[in-house]
Amino acid sequence: MWSVERYGTAVQDEAISGIIRYGRNAMDIIMNLLLMLGGVAVFMFGMKQMSSGLERSAGSRIRNLFKKMDKNRIVNYGIGIGATALVQSSSATSVMTVGLAHANIVTVRQGSGFILGAKVGTTVTAFLFALSGIGKGSFDISYVFASLAFVGVLIIFSTDNEKLNNIAPFLIGFGMLFVGMEVMETAIGGADSRLSIELTKLFRYDVMHNPILLVILGILFTAIIQSSTAATGVFIALLATGVIQNIDQTFFLVMGANIGTCIDGIMASLTTNANGKRIALFHLVTSIIGAVSFSVILVLFREPIVSFFESLFPGKPQFSLATYNLAYNTIYTLVLLALIDPLVNLVTRLVKDKQEKLEELSYIDERFLRTPAVAIEQALKEMQDMALLAKENLDRAFSSLLAADTSTRKKIDEAEYRIDFLTSKLTSFFIKISSVTKLPEDEKLVGGLHHVTNDIERLGDYAVLLAKEAKYMKNKEVMFVDETREELSRIYSLISEMFDLGYDAFKNRSTENLRTIANIQKEVKKLIKSTKDENIVRLSSGMYPVEVSKSIYSVLFSLQRVADHIVNIAFSIRSTTGRKSEAFQAIEKEMQKKEKALPLGR
Repeated sequence: MWSVERYGTAVQDEAISGIIRYGRNAMDIIMNLLLMLGGVAVFMFGMKQMSSGLERSAGSRIRNLFKKMDKNRIVNYGIGIGATALVQSSSATSVMTVGLAHANIVTVRQGSGFILGAKVGTTVTAFLFALSGIGKGSFDISYVFASLAFVGVLIIFSTDNEKLNNIAPFLIGFGMLFVGMEVMETAIGGADSRLSIELTKLFRYDVMHNPILLVILGILFTAIIQSSTAATGVFIALLATGVIQNIDQTFFLVMGANIGTCIDGIMASLTTNANGKRIALFHLVTSIIGAVSFSVILVLFREPIVSFFESLFPGKPQFSLATYNLAYNTIYTLVLLALIDPLVNLVTRLVKDKQEKLEELSYIDERFLRTPAVAIEQALKEMQDMALLAKENLDRAFSSLLAADTSTRKKIDEAEYRIDFLTSKLTSFFIKISSVTKLPEDEKLVGGLHHVTNDIERLGDYAVLLAKEAKYMKNKEVMFVDETREELSRIYSLISEMFDLGYDAFKNRSTENLRTIANIQKEVKKLIKSTKDENIVRLSSGMYPVEVSKSIYSVLFSLQRVADHIVNIAFSIRSTTGRKSEAFQAIEKEMQKKEKALPLGR
């Protein structure tokens, strides 16, 4: 009985001791993890401080390098390497390039060559980081580098010399990089430390050998800390301490980091013009191309590639990683440098300038002039799109008028700019068609299309007039009464119906609805007259001020002219100038010819 009780007590004591040991181990891991995060923070801050210090001390040299950028892609590539080597931040140089492209100081092609070079220039620091794992005996070069932070602090507090004070932030940042590296390595400990063992287990999971997952982790980590150089430094620390034991895992992480660093350029380009956005997109696209292509190569030839880089620096995997980072960035950027023209054309097509969009031709092209009939068909398609654009602009302007809202004015002005641009291009195109066509019917049709183009352009002009009235009423702080709003809406509803029928008639060259269009026009005229009469009564009764009355007359005049131009467009299929009487006469003659032809057909 006594032995059983004693055995139970021993088991209980052993269980308690196990729990205490587990708690201590867990606490050690948590404390070391917190210390490691502190090291990462010091390291990242040092990276930022060093970059900003380099920008201050080497700013004039960087500007001189930018001034030397020219049409030669190799020169721009070299400048990218040099400038990024000076500031040791591809993010900083990519943001600068985005800004220069936005200001039209450099072209997209020049900036693209620079961006490719920047990818190589930022790899130099990885070799310095690799030194932190060397010489753990009586002499450690990383300790010497870390002491430079103290030198920088001494300069700041002991002298007012401008040159020395410009260098001091760099020295502080550079020293803090190695302080951070040492803190990270101390926190992780040797291969037998608890934190190292737990982190190593994490990277031993099968899923952590998946290339796609590793690349994504590299992207996310770098996007968070916003520095591929800093991310590479962390990967080197994990490799040097034995947390990551398979060097190929860090290869994929580094390739992901090259994509993640594009986030700075993308963020900087959000408020730039198309050229700035094109540079940012070029940076992203080329980084993805490089990562995808090398990931495929590394998956297919993993053993020989890993063996090659490990054999370069036996027992020093951090140097193998730094060398791979340099080789990877150099090889793929040189290949893409040879393909820079198609890549620049790609990003130019993908990111269109607002002005370019407004001045884009969808159908007409001088190459069609060799076949006048085809050229006319293309012009008709361009006109149909132009007519729909004019109607959309009228809808937008009329809605803003009723609500006295000017928020859509910018869109209205942009659409009007495009309508004017298309009018100019179509007019020029018609002149060229007239000079090459030999068929009288084509010449007559082209003459009619000249008039229709002008009618569509006038629809756009009246949209702008309606928008101006909306602005006038907002400035005067007046609005239409409900009755007037309903009357105007009824008139515009009939005009919209006219447009739909007229557009169909013009597009399909159909006379079926011409009579209906003419009748709707008469109804519009009646409603406009009655609205004018009601306006006089309301003005006399004091329902609204003179400012509103003025706007009503202006709006009614615009709506009347819009209806007239729609009639011209519809009736142009049978009259060069769009006159109703001429069109109906032509239709009458066509019907008579058909009636005369019937007996012959039988």
